[in-house]
Amino acid sequence: ILTGFLNAVLEKSLEAPITSLQLEDPHLHKAYEDDKLSILDLLATLNNGTQVNIEIQLRNTHDMVKRSLYYWSKLYTSQMQEGMPYRALRKTITINLLDFILFSSDEEFQTTGQLWDTTKQRVLSDDIEIHFVEIPKLVKQWREEKVNPWENAFVRWILLLPAHEDEHLTQT
Repeated sequence: ILTGFLNAVLEKSLEAPITSLQLEDPHLHKAYEDDKLSILDLLATLNNGTQVNIEIQLRNTHDMVKRSLYYWSKLYTSQMQEGMPYRALRKTITINLLDFILFSSDEEFQTTGQLWDTTKQRVLSDDIEIHFVEIPKLVKQWREEKVNPWENAFVRWILLLPAHEDEHLTQT
């Protein structure tokens, strides 16, 4: 089920569909006693070595972008071991499923961030990829018939999340 979900969410990001994955320990262990303990909601390593963190946030604590960057950076740097060349670092993806609106000025329900060269208008590295999926925006677009879950697997998967709260969604 998780493989199908990730293939739908990351369809535009993946070179090839995910064929297998391994669930990992979601604890980002402290390097030092004073470090902050971080526990991810779900962590998986794909068959190509890409790490994927899935976070579900029900309420807006007004720190989601910084929190996501923090988790991404801890996960990315946790790959590094003594003597390992930097080129061996693998792509790391964070998917944030939000039950609130994060970017109120945008209509899109999915925002994807990467490391971007503002001068040349191109991606500097695809090792960083952070997704914000604003579920209330998607539900609104579905109600307004702007998206069709039968034509878009990503939309279909995401609409499953609020389905228990919406009688109309469960009947469709």
